[in-house]
Amino acid sequence: MTVQTDAPTAAAQKTETVHVTHLADHERVNFKVVRTITLQALWDESYKELKIKKEPRDVFQAPHKPNPTDLMPYLALTLAQAQEKGLCKHQFEIAAGTGGA
Repeated sequence: MTVQTDAPTAAAQKTETVHVTHLADHERVNFKVVRTITLQALWDESYKELKIKKEPRDVFQAPHKPNPTDLMPYLALTLAQAQEKGLCKHQFEIAAGTGGA
């Protein structure tokens, strides 16, 4: 007989420290998240940790050379999924969006 539990798997409970930099304000925070957090939730939590208001043109990205990786199309992915796809590691940036008129 197999016993089922509602307890999350060890992989789902695994946490890691992420580092988020707000490029316009030169503020940086480090905080722990579960690897199952979505990039959207991670981005939202970043504003709380930074104590900064989200601006309509802000974008979420991962630093890479020579150009950062735009994470906006991937906000529904979990941190683990985004890492597996090579989109990010544990460092993130909030930058002002460009474009317009």
